Amino acid sequence: MLNSSKRAPRKSFTAVTVPLCLAAIFAVVAVPYVRRYGLTISAAAGIYGCFVLLLLLALAPGLAFSRDSIGPRIARLLWFLPLLWCAPYLIYAAGTFDFRWPALTRLLVVGAGLPLIYRLSPVRDLERFNWQDLLAAVWLIAALMGHQLAGIWTVPTNLDFLGRLFLICIGSWTWTFLRPVPRLGYDFSISLKGLGIAAWNFALFAVIALPASLALHFTQWNPPHTGLAAFAVSFLEIFLFIALLEELFFRGFLQTLVSRSIGSAWVGQAVISCLFGLFHILHAPFPNWKYVLLATVAGWFYGTAFVKSGGLMASALTHAMVDTVWRAFFSKS
Repeated sequence: MLNSSKRAPRKSFTAVTVPLCLAAIFAVVAVPYVRRYGLTISAAAGIYGCFVLLLLLALAPGLAFSRDSIGPRIARLLWFLPLLWCAPYLIYAAGTFDFRWPALTRLLVVGAGLPLIYRLSPVRDLERFNWQDLLAAVWLIAALMGHQLAGIWTVPTNLDFLGRLFLICIGSWTWTFLRPVPRLGYDFSISLKGLGIAAWNFALFAVIALPASLALHFTQWNPPHTGLAAFAVSFLEIFLFIALLEELFFRGFLQTLVSRSIGSAWVGQAVISCLFGLFHILHAPFPNWKYVLLATVAGWFYGTAFVKSGGLMASALTHAMVDTVWRAFFSKS
């Protein structure tokens, strides 16, 4: 068995390599966009610096080394967290010369909501869904559905994916450090068992969803016009900017706490799957009941992957594969 002195370098190595590898991949992906929009060196550096810092902040609570370093100091950092989460915007603004007080104010207000809720009224029963958790959920949903983070990063075009990373920062830090959610599962380690669970739940969903979506005329066979590299990049983008945020919120936070409050893992999973489905009703054409139905079924399999694996990686990988295959092979657009 490894002693603590041997484990520490391994944790430190993982904490550094995971974000750096992702940052390097997206640096390559960003090159065509820099050329397309004719970005200056200053603007490119500002946007990329903002992205890398947001990425580091978003991933930090999911890395054991970071949790060991930040956890004991979180009480001293509490009121500085919204400022810390907004720091990437200042890097963006410095490089692009696009600083706007209303944009920074919106980020500060959205970021301060959860720390304020849990600080003013700390949760006593961490195992159950409390009224403070309901307020936190409503706060985040209102920020997302109300497009409070839209139009903040606008150079060279609307970079809304940065807003999703910002929300991951808020949720992951809050539910890891400020209001710890037992069995949140926000950990980026993955095993062969976890990969198998993700693949199995993707296959089970595909068996149901493919014929159903085709019969409902929700999808159509649309062979891809790009290669494997483009598919891999699309998968990584969906995993990082869509699946990770939604799985953190719906499975790690809501399903975990609601299931414990109800006293039934199956009922809790069913409730959150239906809620997950309903969140897709606004997609055109409204009300999109076909999307709601298929997303509800998908939510069940994401929840199963989460429960069986004990972590968000399996459910996020399942989620990302479903969305990537749909967009690559079955999208009507």
